[in-house]
Amino acid sequence: MRLDKEALRLLLQAVEGGEGREERRVKIKTKERCPKCKNKFSETPLGFLCLKCKTIPRRFYIYLSWKGRKIKIYSFRDGQPLSSWELARRAQELIAHEIESGIFDPSKWVKADLKEYLFSVRLRDYLERKRADLKPSAWKAKRLQLERALRIIGDLDVREIRASHIEKFRQELISQGVSPKTVKNALTELHAFLNDLARLEYIEKAPRFPSVKVPEPVIRYLDPEALRLILENIPEAHHDIFVFMFTYGTRPGEARALMWDCVDFREETILIRRTFSDYKVVDIPKEGDWKTLPMVEPIKEMLLRRYREKHTFFVFEHKPRFNPWRHYGDIFLRQIYLEACQKAGIENPPTLYQAVRHSFAMDMLNSGYSYEAVARALGHKHLTTTKRYGKLKTEAVRPMIDDRVAKIIDLSSYREKRRQTDSE
Repeated sequence: MRLDKEALRLLLQAVEGGEGREERRVKIKTKERCPKCKNKFSETPLGFLCLKCKTIPRRFYIYLSWKGRKIKIYSFRDGQPLSSWELARRAQELIAHEIESGIFDPSKWVKADLKEYLFSVRLRDYLERKRADLKPSAWKAKRLQLERALRIIGDLDVREIRASHIEKFRQELISQGVSPKTVKNALTELHAFLNDLARLEYIEKAPRFPSVKVPEPVIRYLDPEALRLILENIPEAHHDIFVFMFTYGTRPGEARALMWDCVDFREETILIRRTFSDYKVVDIPKEGDWKTLPMVEPIKEMLLRRYREKHTFFVFEHKPRFNPWRHYGDIFLRQIYLEACQKAGIENPPTLYQAVRHSFAMDMLNSGYSYEAVARALGHKHLTTTKRYGKLKTEAVRPMIDDRVAKIIDLSSYREKRRQTDSE
């Protein structure tokens, strides 16, 4: 590259301006040779220059010794290569200022160190550490949410992530039509990730996160009559697993993963200690505790029959055409349920999970059982989870009470009297 007038002017300015003590310790160098004569560039008061061909290099690097460490820096802090003398000078001045101020951090300049702080690198490490602590489905959900954050925020140095980036992430999710619950979950996962980085001292602290208001979840359920209609339309070969789920309110994944080592005919108990998570059997239920259920009639009779005819170690098994006996798959089970709903004339049915869990909770509460009893049956760790169903039960009564109060109280007269009383 031939030295033009503008470059020459900048070089002269740099020389005339002089260099401070720290700048003299922070040197600009190049590894290139002249593209014409192949000789090394000479270091002159004007910068690097081929004295014979009057060409200048196109790549520079910063060389310095810091705390006994020899450091070479080939790019600016934003990753831009030092492709001009002007950019190299800016880097030299900034580094010299940081050293003099006692704030120089080579990991923000050296590409090899900077890589360790990239969002993508730290995310890989975080997910790998979390894999052993989470069920496969929970780990997969965490990974998907954080990878979505990486795509939207960008592969930044995690030390540079600010509240503005978090807000950008939130706004982008909203613009994509993501539900408030999913937005909140995504922000929660990102917050946990950044808090983990702060704990490991990759960042000083996590930025502030916006609050997300999530409306009360819609609780959909079926009454016992609807469940009976569904059972009548379940094929006989698949009847047992649905009877079991509707009876005990167990999650479909827990019923699918039930094995014979958890069925005790002598004590007449059934232990729920496994579930399916992302197509894998895991030994930890959602709440983290095992749950023991009483073996009632006719469940005991059904289990004894299945035990005598068992082909695998799964309690609930079926035989696909031309295939060996196997456990129920999630998609297959939901397909059986939806086809039975259609035959029963149930339009827009709730999900299988809702039909099992929500229906059990609502029926038991409507029958007068306490929150504590229903929570134990469903395996809820926190009573507030069970009380969500109680709120729906209360809301179901609201129209009745509204109708009742309209019959016995003249609301306009009542409110007028209250206003007069308050004014006095």
